[in-house]
Amino acid sequence: MKGSRWYAIRVAPGYQRMAAVDEGLPESRRMESIIERNCRKDGFDIFMPSFYTELRHHRTKQILQKRFPFLVGYAFVNLPRLNFEELRRVDGVVCFLRGANYGPLEFPDATIESLYFAEHERRQAFLYEQHCRKENERHEQIQHLRGQLRKILPKGRKARVSMVDQAERAIDSLSPQIKERVQKIISELNTLTDAEVENLRKAV
Repeated sequence: MKGSRWYAIRVAPGYQRMAAVDEGLPESRRMESIIERNCRKDGFDIFMPSFYTELRHHRTKQILQKRFPFLVGYAFVNLPRLNFEELRRVDGVVCFLRGANYGPLEFPDATIESLYFAEHERRQAFLYEQHCRKENERHEQIQHLRGQLRKILPKGRKARVSMVDQAERAIDSLSPQIKERVQKIISELNTLTDAEVENLRKAV
């Protein structure tokens, strides 16, 4: 951050919401806020400390990833040229935070670096939580599919024979409709198992 001069701005209500998706932007800017997009469009380097979380849509029940600010109502802008008036004209900028001398209050690099670190730490925690949720969902799906196989397969299986192997042995004796269903379940299980093996390989 050598040569940087960070100042806090007051952000207008609603401008810290996520901006509309713009496919023309790089991946790093896909979840930026309205104030960040407005500042960057006008050439300003802005930092809005934030965190990510997952919310379930109340109607569709779909898991949505959202980004929220740590400091509601505030963001930091790097102004090495001290071009305060240009920044004031950016849509969503209300004012600068002022110090005891009534001028815009400059924040040391150490303060900004601490906020960067806190954001990074929370981001890693979020990614871990997201991974655990997906693994739990996959495990529940496997258990559900295995439960369906138990209802379909013949009784008297040997304990050491896997359900998938037993399904392959019994599949020819099933009716066409049930046979198709069993094949679909086995295919889903194989897909989930392959994903698990790939994740283990990456972990090693």
